[in-house]
Amino acid sequence: MQQMKDRHDEIEDARQHRPLRGIALATIGIGCITFNDALMKLVVDEHPIGQAIFVRGIFTLVPIGLLLHRAGGLRVLRVHSWRLQFWCAALLVGPLFLFVYSISKLPLSVATIISFTNPLFVTLLAPWVLSERVDIRRLGAVVVGFAGVICIVQPGGASFELIALGPLTVALLTAVRELVLRVALARDTSESMLLISTVSVTLIALATWPLGWPALSAVDFVLLAGAALGFGFGIYASTEALRFADASLLSTFKYTGVVWALILAFLFWGDIPGPLMLLGAALITVSGLYVLARERRTTQRD
Repeated sequence: MQQMKDRHDEIEDARQHRPLRGIALATIGIGCITFNDALMKLVVDEHPIGQAIFVRGIFTLVPIGLLLHRAGGLRVLRVHSWRLQFWCAALLVGPLFLFVYSISKLPLSVATIISFTNPLFVTLLAPWVLSERVDIRRLGAVVVGFAGVICIVQPGGASFELIALGPLTVALLTAVRELVLRVALARDTSESMLLISTVSVTLIALATWPLGWPALSAVDFVLLAGAALGFGFGIYASTEALRFADASLLSTFKYTGVVWALILAFLFWGDIPGPLMLLGAALITVSGLYVLARERRTTQRD
């Protein structure tokens, strides 16, 4: 108990003195995770999703192992609630498979930007799950955010594809997982949930092997290893950022992922966003930042 208190005091001291380092790590972290998405898109264009997720999962265990070592070793893996661990894992498996499938069919920028509606869904679900009060301003921000989704998806338009609702579903399920995590983190560590969820995803991906996995080329292995390192380091950097800055501050910088997605989509596939996509991205980003800012003020008052 005293060790946990000492660690908490150390983190608080770091937050007071190096918030810029925390912001830099958070920005790099979301960039690495988006880079992982880009590499996964390259692989799943030619290979089954389950195969790609399994191989990446094996590689990802390496940086996760380093994160566990940095966090204190096996003692951080003690589990108090297997029920909550199960739901955290289940609410990662479905959204992950759906998101990878979505990026295989959609431009990376479109899928990524739509997935950033996650805080809007958290706002809508919080009153039902956590009995939190949501004011009219935050509800207005939610409406603005979903207006941004309409700008990007353009339902009823000639270019509309049903798969465009995939990232929106991912955002909804991820919001549910985030609310479950808020409850689970009161008893279990984030490291234990990360490891158990990653192992669960990897094993379920392995179960798709009987459906037929073609041989992977050396280039495919390099891409998947790069994706795993990007994902693992992204998680590590995002977690390490919490040592230097408050979570409520860092949450606003995850929207740099929109910029990363636009840049990577251009570099890898030459995608140039149109006016409606840029407008939709702006509306989603502004509304999400507003929701996070309002939540931060509410928390500070409480």
